[in-house]
Amino acid sequence: MLTVIATIASKNIDADVVLTALENLQKYSRQEVGCLRYELSVKNDDDHTTYLVSEQWASNDHFEAHKNEPHFKAFGTQVTGLVTSSNIDVYKAIG
Repeated sequence: MLTVIATIASKNIDADVVLTALENLQKYSRQEVGCLRYELSVKNDDDHTTYLVSEQWASNDHFEAHKNEPHFKAFGTQVTGLVTSSNIDVYKAIG
């Protein structure tokens, strides 16, 4: 099992567009085979421009397949130039 933690930040002016794109990504990702959990959170501050995505995938193969899905690629296109920073960490379950 893999756990993926992604943080994504945007400019305040672009936050609504980025949030909508993330919500669409969440909706379709949750329907994928091998997706065990896909949660979207927003940082609890005044700006609401930093998002946390927490995912669990049954296997690395499922996660790799996710990255090739049309909705994943569409997300990248939709937020190009709108994201000010992003970080993705992938963790493998032990035991």
